[in-house]
Amino acid sequence: MSAPMNKPHIEEKETKIILRFIVNDAIYDIPKEVAEHYKQDIDKASADKIFNKIDKKYTKAGALLKGLRYREGLSQVEFAQKINVTQADLSKMENGHRPIGKIVAKRIEKIFGTDYKYFLE
Repeated sequence: MSAPMNKPHIEEKETKIILRFIVNDAIYDIPKEVAEHYKQDIDKASADKIFNKIDKKYTKAGALLKGLRYREGLSQVEFAQKINVTQADLSKMENGHRPIGKIVAKRIEKIFGTDYKYFLE
């Protein structure tokens, strides 16, 4: 008779779920259990709650300008250089303390392919 064989010990490995986020051309792989600590409740972070006072803080044109800059991934300095204004003037335009004006709006249209009329109040 042959001797009984020992069964090999099989460890069950826990499968880790990795979430991939892409932010400004950088890729982040984060374990799901870590991401759970930063999870936001959709009801608490509704668009209405986030943007309800944006029209009071910024002008419509200023908010669009800031959104375009974020979309392009540019700092205020970089964006200001592209449209040939100072960083201080760009900040004033974004915050509604200075109108954008037709000349600057047309520069934005030419460089970024947007309709200049969006940036006029």
